[in-house]
Amino acid sequence: MSIIAHNFVNRARVMPTSNIETLVKEIAAESMRVLDKTGTPPLPCYYVQAFTDVVMRYSPDEQRAIDKLIKENETMPTNNVAESLDFARETLQEYSETATKIKEMVLSDTVLDLTKLNQETYVSATILEELRAHYSSLSVEIKKAEMTIVKLESDLEKIEMDSFVDPLTRLRSPMLLKRQLAQILEFGQNRNLDLWVTLITIDDYEKLKETYGYVVMEKVILFIAKSLQGTIRSDNKVYRYNDRPAWEGVFCVVFNRMDKQGAYMAAGRARSRVEASKLVYAGKLINVTLSAAVVPHLAADTVETIMNRAESALERIAEREANSVYVIED
Repeated sequence: MSIIAHNFVNRARVMPTSNIETLVKEIAAESMRVLDKTGTPPLPCYYVQAFTDVVMRYSPDEQRAIDKLIKENETMPTNNVAESLDFARETLQEYSETATKIKEMVLSDTVLDLTKLNQETYVSATILEELRAHYSSLSVEIKKAEMTIVKLESDLEKIEMDSFVDPLTRLRSPMLLKRQLAQILEFGQNRNLDLWVTLITIDDYEKLKETYGYVVMEKVILFIAKSLQGTIRSDNKVYRYNDRPAWEGVFCVVFNRMDKQGAYMAAGRARSRVEASKLVYAGKLINVTLSAAVVPHLAADTVETIMNRAESALERIAEREANSVYVIED
C-alpha cells in the first residue's frame, strides 16, 4: 500500500467535499507515479486503469465518496449498458410501430379518393391541389421515417455487437456471457445439466502489473486470450470476465454438454500450454501461469447463482497452490 493510501485508510466515514476533492487530486498524483514506475505511457486508457487501481487501495467509505464525486461530474448517464440497449430497442420498436400505423392510415380505403373528388364539381381545384400536396408530403415523410428506422436498427445492432466483444482481446464480453448462459440455463430448471463454468485467473496478476506495468499486462492478457482460443474447442465458449476492475485478469469458459472429467482436462490443457510457453517482452522473460476453478450446473441455477459459486470457488483456490485446476462441486 502506498504512503498516501495508508494515510487515508482511517478517515471519517463522511468527509466534506473539499476533502474528497483533495483526496482525488492525491490519487491522481499517485496514479501518475504508478505509471512512471513501470514506464507506462500516461495515455488515457492506462491512466484510468492506474487511477482505478489506486482507488481500490482505500477504505470502502472513501471509495464510495470518490465514486459519488466522479458520477456527479460526469456529463453522460451511467446506466447499465444492457439496460440502455434494451431501452433503445424498445423505443425504436415503438417508433417503428407508430410509423407503420401512420402509413396504414394514409393508404387506407377510408382516405379521401382524390380521383373521385376531382369528378365532383362541388370541390374546388384549389382544395384538391392542397389535398394532393398534403398526401404527397405525408408519403415523403413516411419514406424518410422508414429509412431512419432501417438506419437506427443497423446502428443499434452494431452497438450491441460491439458491447458483446471485449475491445482488447476480441473475446466475448461479460454481457454476452450473461445473455447466452441465461438461454442455456432455461433448460436446467428441473435437472442438472452437463454444463461446467470455469473461471481462469492469471496468477499474481496484481503483482505482475505492479512489476511490468499496464502495457505489458495488455500483452499478457492478449497472450492468454489467444492461448485459450487455441486450446479450448470452438463449441465451448471463451469469455473475458472483466466486468469489474478486480477481475480484469480473469477469463471464463462455459463447457456445455461435457462431463466433469472433460471440463477438468480441457482447463488443464489450457493451463499447461501457458506454463510451457515463453512470453518475452522487451527482452524480458515473463513467467505467467494460470489457475482455474471448475463448478457444475445445479438444477434451477440462475446466471447469478452459478457465477457466484464460480467466483467464490476462484477466491478459495487463490489460497491454495497456484498454477493448478480445481473442480469444486460444493
